Amino acid sequence: MQPPEKQTRLGTFSFILAILVAVIWCVYFLLFGVMTEGGLNFGMDGETAGYTLIFGGGAVMAILTIVLTGAGVAFGILALRNKDPKRGLAIAGLALNFLCLAPYCLVLILALIGGISTTDFVP
Repeated sequence: MQPPEKQTRLGTFSFILAILVAVIWCVYFLLFGVMTEGGLNFGMDGETAGYTLIFGGGAVMAILTIVLTGAGVAFGILALRNKDPKRGLAIAGLALNFLCLAPYCLVLILALIGGISTTDFVP
């Protein structure tokens, strides 16, 4: 008789972090819409509130997304390496975390291509 497999919650944590990132982005877009429409502007006009959310909130959201998805990817990989019985949640968490990181990777690749294409290479 084999001993029961040790159950960890790493796969669950990976999935929860991916869902948390998606919920935080939904709240951000909802807040952006409310503030720029003039409903909740804290004494600012709609344009100023929009710029504040784009430049200030966007940077915070980017950092928060990268940190949380990085942790989610790490938890998912650890769950798969430890042969967690709940591999399905670990795989779903990895997939969702990679989907959350995809836009940032795409922007980075496009920025690199744009930087390379405008550089004059003279031997």
